[in-house]
Amino acid sequence: MKMYPLGVGGAFTKSNFHNNYILQLNKTNLLIDAGTTLRNSITEANFSYTDIDFVYISHLHFDHVGGLEEMIMQRYWQFINGQHSPQKTKIIVHENLLLPLKKLLCNGLENQDHTIEDFCSFITLSDGEVYKIEDYEFSLFDTTNAHVKGMPSSGFKLSWQEGNIVFTGDIKWMDQVNILSKIDTNTVAIFQDISFTSNGVHASIQEVLNYYPTTLHGKLYGMHYNDNIEQFNDMLSQTNITLVKKHGVLEF
Repeated sequence: MKMYPLGVGGAFTKSNFHNNYILQLNKTNLLIDAGTTLRNSITEANFSYTDIDFVYISHLHFDHVGGLEEMIMQRYWQFINGQHSPQKTKIIVHENLLLPLKKLLCNGLENQDHTIEDFCSFITLSDGEVYKIEDYEFSLFDTTNAHVKGMPSSGFKLSWQEGNIVFTGDIKWMDQVNILSKIDTNTVAIFQDISFTSNGVHASIQEVLNYYPTTLHGKLYGMHYNDNIEQFNDMLSQTNITLVKKHGVLEF
């Protein structure tokens, strides 16, 4: 499995693009979130909208969903030899987010006698329900209220024969979700939202280090961090956390 970090920055990043990824699962490309910087980050990583087979949306902040409508529209309004050749977008979403996401997309898509179903199809998963993508098992866990109070959100676990990764998504209160319960002896990486300044909606580096046992610190991959990360290099060097880098391809 290859993981392409299209971006690793927070909502207001100016240099690192939004925290969006492409997971290459054999011949299938799964896009993790679609922020407003997607139109630039995806091309810089040498992908196009039409390369994407599935999109997973974790929650509705603009840095995770702000580029989704454009992607859906560009895939739908494809023309080959002058003929309309639409590609419907397959969206994977936690059941708690389905209606809010549809409501958001309907504002831009449901016009000129089109319905949202003309443009995309939804794969709705409940907590722990497994969706098979080739040889991989993709499942979601609910993180509602653990990032922002009152906002539906989720993280995911991706498993294959040799191992699995856990991806927290945006999160502040890890213990509320019991992230540790998603981790097992086959977990090779934990992609963790991390902030180097204290705030109310993202886990600080100290909160992350305090939450996870030291035996797991070497499996932590920090993401969604501040643009001024260089200021915190000394702090980071005292930990075993690996910082995910924009365009720094990972393979597991």
